[in-house]
Amino acid sequence: PVKDMTVIFTDKAERTENNVTDENGKATVPPTNIDVTDFNGYGEVDGYIVTVKNTVGAIEKAHIKHNAEIKNEDGSVKSAENISVELPEGVKFDYANRIIVTVSNKADNTAVKDMSVIVSEKAVEGTETKSLTGVTDKDGVIILPPSNEGVTDKDGKTDISETIPGKDTDGDGKEDTEESKTEYNITVEDTKGKIENAYIEIKDGKITVTLPDTHTLTTSNQTTVTVLDKDNKAVANVSVTVTDKNKATATKSTDTNGKITVPVKSTGGGSSSGGGVGRGGSSGGGYYTTVNVKITDKDGKAVTNFSKSTDSKGNLTITLPSGKTLDNGNFYTVTVTDNKGNAKAETSVILKDRNKGEATGTTDKNGMLILPASEHKAYIFGYNDGTFRPDNNMSRAEAAAIFARLISEQKGEKISGKSNFNDVSKSEWYSDYIGYLSKYGIIKGYADNTFRPNDNVSRAEFVAMTVRFNSLFNDVKKGSYTVKYTDVATDYWAYSDVAYAKHAGWLNGYADGTFKGDNAITRAEVVTVVNKATGRIADEGYINKNLSSLNKFTDLKNNLHWAFYAIEEASNTHIANSANNTETWVK
Repeated sequence: PVKDMTVIFTDKAERTENNVTDENGKATVPPTNIDVTDFNGYGEVDGYIVTVKNTVGAIEKAHIKHNAEIKNEDGSVKSAENISVELPEGVKFDYANRIIVTVSNKADNTAVKDMSVIVSEKAVEGTETKSLTGVTDKDGVIILPPSNEGVTDKDGKTDISETIPGKDTDGDGKEDTEESKTEYNITVEDTKGKIENAYIEIKDGKITVTLPDTHTLTTSNQTTVTVLDKDNKAVANVSVTVTDKNKATATKSTDTNGKITVPVKSTGGGSSSGGGVGRGGSSGGGYYTTVNVKITDKDGKAVTNFSKSTDSKGNLTITLPSGKTLDNGNFYTVTVTDNKGNAKAETSVILKDRNKGEATGTTDKNGMLILPASEHKAYIFGYNDGTFRPDNNMSRAEAAAIFARLISEQKGEKISGKSNFNDVSKSEWYSDYIGYLSKYGIIKGYADNTFRPNDNVSRAEFVAMTVRFNSLFNDVKKGSYTVKYTDVATDYWAYSDVAYAKHAGWLNGYADGTFKGDNAITRAEVVTVVNKATGRIADEGYINKNLSSLNKFTDLKNNLHWAFYAIEEASNTHIANSANNTETWVK
């Protein structure tokens, strides 16, 4: 008998199945780990019963596959056990008609808890295949899209629910409190009508509403959210946060009618403008001093006829004249001084245009700031010999240092933390970086509680770290995408991370259709991924003109290396204005 020979079977409909011969030289298809659901939505794979349905009824002809756990040589889990479900043609993910997958043991019909399930729509050539991932609950059930999420329909309505599991309060290993489920009917509208395609989520009893790009939070067109229970009775004292595409946010608790209306319109007198001495409000804010403001545009020309006002805390609001806008790559240098000409450092400034554009910032020690703009700090450095070594590999410790610097910059925190890994000594240069990242769950160690800081970081590991970093500051739904690299199966441990990175355009595969996730990532590839993930785009014109004053490296004297500009972006702290997928270095 010939063992381990791959045999491919094809039927008259040109469907194919393959399997490998056993010790008796036999190959059987379909393998026991795959099945297709019958008219009851029923299928069996490797001792599991899997049913697939939606709120309409059973789903027939869904393809089911059981993927066993795969371990690394050191015993750590490379890819967890999971069940994948490919929906039949025409069946789509729908918040109004969610997919329900139930997993149970065939032997005793008991529910299988904590089984990872990947559900995907049938692949259509030329389009991105959508997939969602989750874990079964205590009843062996998973609902996708999750029931704690929803999208409003044309009537501005959706339903959401949240299940709070029971808790073991006395430590005896048994749940003392019962599981509870909260169900809400949500309506979102503004003064012009119902809002369709608003994304709703409930977590820990708090509701978040993300408005579609067609709607923004403004006092002239306030947003109202209504929260009712499953019996359509008003629910009071529920925290609701509403966010728009401009990151404007308003939070309020529902009233006795189950409603919030945001943003809240201010009442009372306005603020003074045009300089002069103004008195604080009726609450006794006191006097605040006159400030002088000078503004120049991106071409260095003085801007006049703007209005300004200062509140009782000294915060400054400036409105640009007609014709001067904050979009399309425009930026302005604002200089603030007191009535004696002294620089006003640490002054909060809100700069507005007549099109509802807005940018905020704080003046530096010279009383200056540039708006709209942001500081891009250097997050990677060269070596003591003046080289960068772009094609060298990067260690796991070096990768940790990069993400620690990025998080510290965005959160305004000091890098510190305690590492519990056996091989990370407090005396090592990377100890604080690794401890800091551990606090945010960005890095993962191995089953033996080591981090292996000096090992090369692989392409897949770095992509996974980048996705975790990105999820700290953004709503990342990485289970929504698929990828077709020949060496990245759906049960690969970093499959969803690689798929998300491919969709986001951070890192591509190779011409032969592979991703090579286990290969070491180079330093040049690292800065390319991080720049794309953080929205940093090198200003090539500025770099070419100012190369003599920038950090540069002896092995990167010009732009002949493919990653030259990306490396300059990553290794030089600068202030940049970003617009229309371009970046202008302004300082």
